[in-house]
Order: sequence, then structure tokens, then C-alpha cells
Amino acid sequence: MDDQIQHQSMQYDLHRLVVLSIFIGALIAAAGVSTSVWFEFQNIGLEVLNTRPDLLGDYTYTPFAFVYNISLMVAGVCIMLSMLGLYLLKLGNFSHYLSFAGAWVGLAVILMGVFPTNYLELHRIVSTCYLIGTVMMFFLCISDKFNHHSICGWPVFFFSVLGFIAASVLIFQLNWRTLDFNPCESHNYKQPYCLVAITMWLLTNIVMLWCLSFAWNIRNIAIKSYLALSQSYLAGKS
Repeated sequence: MDDQIQHQSMQYDLHRLVVLSIFIGALIAAAGVSTSVWFEFQNIGLEVLNTRPDLLGDYTYTPFAFVYNISLMVAGVCIMLSMLGLYLLKLGNFSHYLSFAGAWVGLAVILMGVFPTNYLELHRIVSTCYLIGTVMMFFLCISDKFNHHSICGWPVFFFSVLGFIAASVLIFQLNWRTLDFNPCESHNYKQPYCLVAITMWLLTNIVMLWCLSFAWNIRNIAIKSYLALSQSYLAGKS
């Protein structure tokens, strides 16, 4: 029983690593992106919605690009730490696959902060890897739910479906020759909005909400596991 308690204590620490890392990463990303959007909103108003998010990291486009890029790098490190914890938890094959996909996304987020659109060719490669990684991550969560595993709860499943749709729309719009999106035409009464930019903003927000809901789901798993151990321990004592 003592060995079981020690093992459960290690598991609980890993649960906390996953929850805190991904929660802090999502908050940092949200703070950095929101700050960058606010500064840009002061200049162009609601037209910021027609501006691709990656332009906020361009040092020649905005003087506050460092805020956006640093938040991406820190958030990416947090995501990778959380996925390492998820891998070590050994919650099943799906959790292993999800940890690999999540680590891929985290590494891509870091590199997008290191190589903003100033480094155009590298940024295109990294952002494409990010897009593919998100599709894989969301697909695994959807598959996990249909296979009746416990790693992805209903809120995670909901955001996974939305994220999979948004990422798939972007993939279909991607020019695979240049690894970039075709520029939007000048906004007029026929095309007042840029679909690519708006979809990218939607995906950015969905990923952050997915991270928060996933952290909450892992927390619930940790609580259930702790309660189960407590009950078994009390049953052994009686």
C-alpha cells in the first residue's frame, strides 16, 4: 500500500505539472495576443480582425511585436512541459499520441515566436507545421472521445470539433507551393472581410480555450484518482 501511495503521489505531481503548465501557457498566450491586438486596435480599429495574427509578430509592422513573439515562445515551452507530463502519466495509447501531437504544436509555437514573418521562408514552414499539428491534435481528441477513453471530456471534445473545422478550412485555403495563404483582395462592399484572417483568429482563440478545458479535464482526472486511492486506503485500514 505504501508503494501504491508513493506511486500515486508521483502521478499527482505529474497531473499538477500538466494542469499548471498548460493553464499558465494559455494565460500567457492570451495576455500577449490580447495586448498586441489592443495596441493594433488603437491604430486601425476593427480592421484588426482582417489582419492576420502572425503580422502582429512582424518587427517591421508593429513596434509591439516583441510582446507577441515572447508570449508565443513562453506559451510554447509551457505546452511542451505539459505534454511531457501527459506522456509520463501513461494514461493509455491515446494520451501518448496526444502528447506527441501536443509537443509538436508546442515546438511550432516556440519557433513561430523565434521566426516571425520577418523570416518569411522559415515562418511559412513553421506555421504550416503548427497547422498540421493542430489538426492532428484535434483529430486525436475527437477519436479518443468516440473510443470511450477518459483523456478528453465533453468541453475538450467540443473545442476539438471547432478547432478541427477551423484548421481544416485553413489547410484547404493554403497554397502548398508557397506554404502561405493567398492575400485577401482589397476590402470593398463585395468582400468586407478577409476569411483567412478571421479563420486564423478563430483558430487562435479555440486553441487557447482548448488548452484551458484540457487542463480542467486533467484536474478532474487527478481528483478522481486521488479519491479512489483514498477509498482503497481506508478500506485497507478497516
